[in-house]
Amino acid sequence: MTTIKFSGLLILLSILGVVSSCKKDKSPELTSNLEETVLDRSAWTITASSEQLTGENTGLATAVLDGDINTIWHSNYAGAQTAYPHWLLVDMKKPIVITQVNLTARQNSVKGFTKFKLEGSVDGTTFINIGEFTFNPALTTEQAFTISPARNVRFVKLTALEKAATQTGSITFLAELSVKGLQERVAITDVALDKAGWTATASSEVNFPGDETNLAAYVVDVISAKSPTATGIPSFWQADYEVLHPYPHWVIIDMKKASLLSYIGLNAHTDAKQGFTKFSVSGSADGTIFTQLGDNRNFNPATTTEQKFAVSPSAPIRYIKITLLEGTPYPCLANFEAYVKL
Repeated sequence: MTTIKFSGLLILLSILGVVSSCKKDKSPELTSNLEETVLDRSAWTITASSEQLTGENTGLATAVLDGDINTIWHSNYAGAQTAYPHWLLVDMKKPIVITQVNLTARQNSVKGFTKFKLEGSVDGTTFINIGEFTFNPALTTEQAFTISPARNVRFVKLTALEKAATQTGSITFLAELSVKGLQERVAITDVALDKAGWTATASSEVNFPGDETNLAAYVVDVISAKSPTATGIPSFWQADYEVLHPYPHWVIIDMKKASLLSYIGLNAHTDAKQGFTKFSVSGSADGTIFTQLGDNRNFNPATTTEQKFAVSPSAPIRYIKITLLEGTPYPCLANFEAYVKL
């Protein structure tokens, strides 16, 4: 009985050891602030086992990095053909974790190579084998080859091993080569939220059916929308002028869900004489209690392009209130946008 308990303890410790080992081996890229993306090739350089310098478009190894599927790298055939295997060596200029290699075949030939090998290196001298793959030279769209994450790779070497059965001689060619890898996630600022479904109300608005309609709702329509009663200009909200309302005027935008905004964007009416010059911005989670987001702002009614204003709510907000404080007797606002950081 004692032996059985001891054996059970050994088994348990063994299992725990395996679990502990798994935790230690967890890939750092799975827990760090990295994202998989197609890597920028603009600074890369490339060499090849041979190039065809004349008679091809372009024939040079650099053609596979130029973003043009109609230019190709072509192995040498002038004078004497270089024999298989053919290779391309890409220097990405810094070590990175690579996860995928993408290849695009020559667009006007179904020949070329059908089998290739990928290798990676940190110094361009000592290479590790990443794997062998099958390539279809008759497929003109991009072909993706996913690999187990290869760490610390600066140099990627592609070696064409076998040619298509219909390929005469020992030549080969390729149109494009790109690489996916893991790199530090870059925050994107000022991304406009989708305004679909948003609504807006105002302290007053112009709504004279058959004559003129300038509703609060028009500040959250698409920027390209035109005024229904003045079709030559963008749509806009205008405070009611039939009964002259004193300042302040306000419009409240319901974004339907709360977001942590970084900026708002406002577009003036095309006529500066119907503008405002000072306003405040408030935010609310419930549409009832509003908190002013920063000091009062100046606005230029003569600028028809979007004017952006930073906001820093302490928590996500659903409602934005724009309060017009100073300006012409008949103030207008053409468009509202809200931005977040991703």
